[in-house]
Amino acid sequence: MDDGIAQDAQVVRESLERVRRRAGHAVRYFYAHLFQRNPHLRALFPAALDDQYDRLFAALVQAVELFGHPGLPARLERLGRDHRKFGVVEADYAAVGESLVAAVRQHTPATWDERTEAAWRRVYESVAGAMSDGAHRSRAAHEPAVWEATVVSHRLHGDHTAVVRAAVRAPYPWLPGQYAAVEHSALPGVWRPYSLAGGAVARTRERILEFHVGRVPGGLLSTALCDRTEPGRTLRLGAASGTALAPPPGTPAVTLIAAGTGWAPVGPVLAELLARRPAPRIRVDAVARGEGHFYDGATLDRLLRDHPCLSAYWWYRERGEGRTRAAERLYTHLRARRDWGGEHVYLCGPIAFVRETAELLHACGLPEESLISDPQPAWERQRGHVSHAEAIVDPAPVNWIDPQARTGPPAAPRNVSPTGPPTGEGATADGPDAWVRGRTRAW
Repeated sequence: MDDGIAQDAQVVRESLERVRRRAGHAVRYFYAHLFQRNPHLRALFPAALDDQYDRLFAALVQAVELFGHPGLPARLERLGRDHRKFGVVEADYAAVGESLVAAVRQHTPATWDERTEAAWRRVYESVAGAMSDGAHRSRAAHEPAVWEATVVSHRLHGDHTAVVRAAVRAPYPWLPGQYAAVEHSALPGVWRPYSLAGGAVARTRERILEFHVGRVPGGLLSTALCDRTEPGRTLRLGAASGTALAPPPGTPAVTLIAAGTGWAPVGPVLAELLARRPAPRIRVDAVARGEGHFYDGATLDRLLRDHPCLSAYWWYRERGEGRTRAAERLYTHLRARRDWGGEHVYLCGPIAFVRETAELLHACGLPEESLISDPQPAWERQRGHVSHAEAIVDPAPVNWIDPQARTGPPAAPRNVSPTGPPTGEGATADGPDAWVRGRTRAW
């Protein structure tokens, strides 16, 4: 990164840090400024903008904090490709930039000067240019802006997890471990990312895609997908994204850890690993809130019968146990292992679970390059002291709903002390690694 870019990035970061405490006000000002001057853009956004405030600021913070990073241009190009589904055109980038600069200027009057404004404009133009390039490449490759999908089946498990299968007529390229942004016909403009749990080609030559949707309390789209997604309903999909793919060929051993609907991407990755010749040694650790939350156990049971290279463990809270008990048993099991050399771990689940488990695995000796998971968004920093009036007028925003936080397995506790080997059917007095394949607990 040359000196000019580095200086611009530093100026913008310092400016952003000053406005961060009033982020809610700044982003609301941004939208008011944008829609007042460009009323046609209002149609690109959902009717209710509540969580959009948090999403926009989180995306802004990430782009600015990574400005100058070698991997950022590719990420921004993917973002530009993905924004095609909203109907964004090139002229809209300039309008957004003007409103963004106006919002930051309005909320940092004491420190705003010509140098700061010039740095903001140069940084934004670079970000917008990379996004625009991504959109151009997508169009040049004749990639659709969206894919229309028709629901062909819907199964609600225990009122908390829906398995939705939908057919698309146009080819939909994706890789095991990736996810797609989904829009429901009853909620235009509301998009959420969901992992692709599988795919097949029907006799009609349609492509059948599968999604696992955990009910999020108060969630708009998850509620609609659980309760209002009968066969025949239309969904719209964005292009597949995500870099958490299967471990490279030749990997001798893989552990797949899935919490809640983290099983959705793990399933296709597991199928790809089992198709390799020779197949690696594979262990699956499936974690859920309770025994009744294992919604796709029949699939794993079948795979266990058919593939001797596969073993599986089930971790869940027994009746009367504390919320963290399942995580404690899993963590004791992982600590007891001594065979991390040469192994890859594929980890998927709610943000807190993934972060805590990743920390534990690295502490146990797993190299960082051997852990595969989607990048986790940074938690929003504390706003510092706010007055009582500010807390009422500008309440703390709700954290962006994590696309993988679906069934709410128990939060993984920090610094859990070993509590002995796992209990339940299949455990032995010799410790957690003495489980015998085939003696796993039935789902």
